Order: sequence, then C-alpha cells, then structure tokens
Amino acid sequence: MDEITLVREMGEETPLPSADRLAATRSRLMSEVAPPKRNRRWAALLAAVAAAGVAAVTVPQIVTPSAQPPAPVQSVAPGPKLTPVAAFLDQAATVVENEPDVVPRGDQFLYLRFIEWDGTANEAWLSIDGRHDGWGRDQDGKYATIPGCPAGGGCRVLVHYRDDMPTDPEAMVVWLRKTARTEFGSDSLDAVTKYLGTASTRFWMRPAQRAALYRAIGLIEGVRLVDGAKDSRGRAGVGVAWVPTGQTEEHVVWVFDPKTFRMLGTPESSLDEIALVDRARQKA
Repeated sequence: MDEITLVREMGEETPLPSADRLAATRSRLMSEVAPPKRNRRWAALLAAVAAAGVAAVTVPQIVTPSAQPPAPVQSVAPGPKLTPVAAFLDQAATVVENEPDVVPRGDQFLYLRFIEWDGTANEAWLSIDGRHDGWGRDQDGKYATIPGCPAGGGCRVLVHYRDDMPTDPEAMVVWLRKTARTEFGSDSLDAVTKYLGTASTRFWMRPAQRAALYRAIGLIEGVRLVDGAKDSRGRAGVGVAWVPTGQTEEHVVWVFDPKTFRMLGTPESSLDEIALVDRARQKA
C-alpha cells in the first residue's frame, strides 16, 4: 500500500485541570463542532475519575482582633462536572505530558511498528521533513522505498512533524477541523474523528501537542467511552468512540489501557513502537 493508505490504516494520580476552564472551553467548541445529541453510555469504572475534579474548595476563616465570634466557614460551590470522556482523556494527557520533549530534525525519520488485525507485524520509516526517502510496504504488501520530495522537485511534500500543531485544546480542535477539511472535504464530527487515527500516528508529536490532542477530543460533544473495547491484539481497554451519522453502533477510534492511560492502538492495528531514528530501516 502507499504511504497515505499505510498510515490511515494504523488507524496517577495527578490533579485534573479546572473544571470551570474545561466547561467554558467545551461551550465555545460546540459552536465549531456540534453533532446531533445522543444518549450516552459511560463506563462505571470512570465515574470516580470525573468526580475527583469537582471537590468543593473551603475558604479559611479570618479572625479579627476583637472578641467577636469568628465568621462562619463559607464554601465555594463546585463548577460543572467533567464528563467521563473528558476526565479520562485528561488523565491520558497528563501521562504523555511527562514524557521527554524531543524536537525532531528534518533529516530524521518517524519509526512505527504496529501489529495488524491478522497478527502481521508492520514497520514504516517516514521522513520528518518529507524530503528524504523512507521505507515501508507498498500496495502489493512488499517493502519498498517511500519516495521523498526533494527541494525543487515539483512534488507534494508529506511532512511528519508539524511545529505549528497547537498545544492548546481549543486551538487543536480548530486545527483538526481545518486538516480534516483538507483531507476529506468536510470538517464535520464524522470527518474529524475519522482523521484522529491518522493524526495520532502520522505525525511525531511533542508531549504538549499530544496532550492537547487528547484534551481537545474529550471536549467534543458526541465522543464517548466504550468499556471493554479491544485492540487488534485482543487486549481489552477503554475505547474512545463516536456514532457515525446514520448509524447506531459506536466506532472505536482509540483503545487505551485503563490503568496506565496509555494508548494501545485501534481495533484494526495496535501500536507496538513509535520513535525517532536517524536513518530509514534503522531500529529504535
């Protein structure tokens, strides 16, 4: 398969950020991405995660020098609860934020190793700046050169690192909509979620970028959690899914480990390794 087809097929305890901030952001995002309202079925094991971010804050007493009795303790009412999907993906974002921050060079390669649904191991070396020859499977399933586009070559440059990829969840949604519109001719929820599998493995992401991606998806109405979802290896986890327009069943985009909050892959392909290397066909 060609590069685009290849990539598309791949397809603890840290305090949560302010619930008020996420709720306000969620409201603004709904003017950008607003699919039909649907019934939600949330995983019971995640209810505690959502509740953990909304504990009331107690204001300490102020005692005056006079002998008057102290004023009664007042409490600040908690803000709106985070939805389970937003809370879960915020935990996943917190995990990746703590990973080493590596800025790739243009002459490096994004190395991917993943396991297909039939158990086949697959590898790819994708040029970071798109100008160097990579290596991967072609349409016949055989490994071959993935041609780069040298400067002045008059060809389309397919980069695999975007330094303009946002690190803010709200800005990330705008970026996803714009990119989905370019890729699929639409910026609907269907198009954006379809692009997620590609975005998560097509680009080398710095920790702040991947964290913003996770948090942005958690704020979009219509995205939900599916307990017991399995990746291509049959490993059970928590699925991030949505219901495509005109259908009734969820489509799982990502599968996460429920304990470590790390992404396992998708039902079609599980991610075994992702790294930066200096040469095509170099192992990480």
